[in-house]
Amino acid sequence: MNTTSTADDIGTGPPAGPARRAPDRGLPTVLMGLTLLSGIIDAVSYLGLGQLFLGKMTGNLIVLGISLGPATGFAIGAAAVALAAFLAGAVLAGRLHTMIARFRYRWINTALVIEAALLVAAAVVAVRGAPTTSTPKTITLIVLIAVAMGFRNATVRKMAIPDMTTTLVTLTLADLASDSFLAGRRNPRLRRRIGVVAAIFGGALIGGFLVAVHGLVVPLVVCAALACALAVGYPAAHWWWARPRKAPFVPAQRRKR
Repeated sequence: MNTTSTADDIGTGPPAGPARRAPDRGLPTVLMGLTLLSGIIDAVSYLGLGQLFLGKMTGNLIVLGISLGPATGFAIGAAAVALAAFLAGAVLAGRLHTMIARFRYRWINTALVIEAALLVAAAVVAVRGAPTTSTPKTITLIVLIAVAMGFRNATVRKMAIPDMTTTLVTLTLADLASDSFLAGRRNPRLRRRIGVVAAIFGGALIGGFLVAVHGLVVPLVVCAALACALAVGYPAAHWWWARPRKAPFVPAQRRKR
């Protein structure tokens, strides 16, 4: 590999200098888009795939725990499948991180493409016929989406960008309150935290509306389209910030001063 490439020099390791190491300024915007996507996916999976939360596993794990007790009326099959697929996606993300994480741009770009491919596959499955509860098509959708979200959660965890988990807002809400002026603090990253909460809420609103009006097919196509847009937008934003810039012109008389 060419060691002077700015695209791969933004990974780990010593700084490559201001001319060779571009700031990854497009990444927070991409993560905010992924947060919006998570809201849509959770609304779609809860309303259309058996009251599952495929973007996060806390609720599904609780359902599994309750179902093993004396309580009745809980279908544990779909929750177990979702959990297993989520873990498989996380393993895949860990493997990708081990292989190419030292090239940060390539790693993130590949992760976005993989998630987009999985969600496109889910949209294709939905387009080929509306699934019903506990059918093989429904299980296929659960597996594809859960793998994608497990992959995403593990990848974002490896990025370790404050307040940008893209799927969970519980700690973000706690930070908003505990760091507010009511607690005598100045609330760092206030706009980012508010943006994350608004993105999850907005995504759930969009997803719920689309499922209620159009069923599963349209919202899953929207999810696939948004994931593809983010997968294309990240390298475009990275190229924009990494491109060489001309030095500003300074008149001769000013240079002499």
